[in-house]
Amino acid sequence: MKHKKILQIAPFIMSFFICNFSFAQDCSELFFSEYVEGSGNNKGMEIYNPTDQIIDLSSYYVARFSNGAATYEAGGITQLQGFLQPYSTHFLANGQTTTTETSPACDPALQAKAQQLDHDYPAPTYMNGNDAIALYKKINGEYVPIDLFGIIGGGMAADNEGWTNVTDTWVYKNIYEGDEIVGKDSVFITNYIVPADYYWLPWTANHTLVRKPSVKKGITANPDPAFVVTEQWDTLAGGSNVWDSIGTHFCECASSGETKIIDKVSDNLFLVYPNPVADNYINISGSVNIEHIEILSIQGSLIKETSFTAGESEIRLDIANLPSGTYLVVIQTKESKISKKIVIQ
Repeated sequence: MKHKKILQIAPFIMSFFICNFSFAQDCSELFFSEYVEGSGNNKGMEIYNPTDQIIDLSSYYVARFSNGAATYEAGGITQLQGFLQPYSTHFLANGQTTTTETSPACDPALQAKAQQLDHDYPAPTYMNGNDAIALYKKINGEYVPIDLFGIIGGGMAADNEGWTNVTDTWVYKNIYEGDEIVGKDSVFITNYIVPADYYWLPWTANHTLVRKPSVKKGITANPDPAFVVTEQWDTLAGGSNVWDSIGTHFCECASSGETKIIDKVSDNLFLVYPNPVADNYINISGSVNIEHIEILSIQGSLIKETSFTAGESEIRLDIANLPSGTYLVVIQTKESKISKKIVIQ
């Protein structure tokens, strides 16, 4: 009965995803690039920027739909922070740092790879393999769906079930006594449509999944009839806690097209030195005029900005009041915006 109830509300959720989104073109909008579902609370979601622009992440949100729910009330929602460079990633990791009787801390080694730690439970990075995860962009007060992992309001309902429909692989069969699951047994299936209330596959639990390089935009409509993991995702070998690929993503958006070549050339238009910075100044030298410079914290907060109405290509910038740390220098010209990372000692 629980499964049927969930399926009754699924069409509403699908309608929401279809009607409230102007479908993104290839390489034009953020999407999920990595899904980390490790042991304990070793969880996280990586977001990729396939565009040639610096993206302000404050308009983006990650939400979790717990156990097939139709809303993210029980799963939590998190606003992203900072700025995301072209063809770069932003990793949101579980933020729990202490272990309780029922909930372990996230591994500090995983948290060290993150640009952002998630907030306290309930939060998106407390997924357990059967929670749908959505990426939203807030536009004029509305949460516009950008990407989706899993199925909202449908699919698998029980805590130990994943998503799929057709496969040739090992799966696990739930052993029931009445309505209660009392055990599991493995079975190999071939070209079989998996009943959602009977079998589950471990493709979305205790694994790290990476988006295929051919994927150039997010999923904006609920999968129908099922979320087939292998269509857009690859499983990394090595077990549950595999994090080597976090921080980089191979995508065809970054390796083809005239705009990508222009971006790579423009990135070399300016030299920012010395780096690391040992005194109170940095020098910015380029081959085109600079209209505006911003210095941001590594989290994306604006620290300092200067405009040049006449345009200058050689600038000596006073940074005497900035404490030691890592910063982003964002250089804006008439044609482009370029970011350079500096370290102040």
